[in-house]
Amino acid sequence: MKEKAVPARRLVMIALLVTMASVLHIIEGMLPAMPVPGARLGLANIITLTTIITFGYADALFVAIGRSLLGALFGPGLISAGFAMSLAGGILSWAVMSLAHKLGQRFFSIISLSLMGAVSHNIAQLTVASFLIAEIAIFSLFPLLMIFAVPTGIMVGLVSRYLTKALGKIPYFRS
Repeated sequence: MKEKAVPARRLVMIALLVTMASVLHIIEGMLPAMPVPGARLGLANIITLTTIITFGYADALFVAIGRSLLGALFGPGLISAGFAMSLAGGILSWAVMSLAHKLGQRFFSIISLSLMGAVSHNIAQLTVASFLIAEIAIFSLFPLLMIFAVPTGIMVGLVSRYLTKALGKIPYFRS
């Protein structure tokens, strides 16, 4: 919905997207831990990616930050390593996906955007973790995280593609 929308309607839609992303973020936090520390499914990124495509970059940034804030409030708290890693990962993945979408819409599919988001999210998380524990060796987890990032990135991209198509059938979400 990149058209000029009624501000109240747009605000409600963005609030719904932030809520959906937050719920997915919280649910994902309740799932059993993956065998590699820091590996996650990236479910909330479904909503961020869908927002990039349907509403635009600024609204998607609001969704990425909002879901991290709300997820932290219902989870570990705002003063936590989890929040710092989530926020950094969300912002970097939003930036990479938005930039790739803006500059390479003809070249990158929604699945490739999602894969770029998954990889950049892991890079941001490892960067924050390396600062928090003052140890660069944490980056040795990167290859293991990529084993999880590729299939989960593909899954997030597929779900986002179907969600974007479904939202396109709803009059309020049409571009």
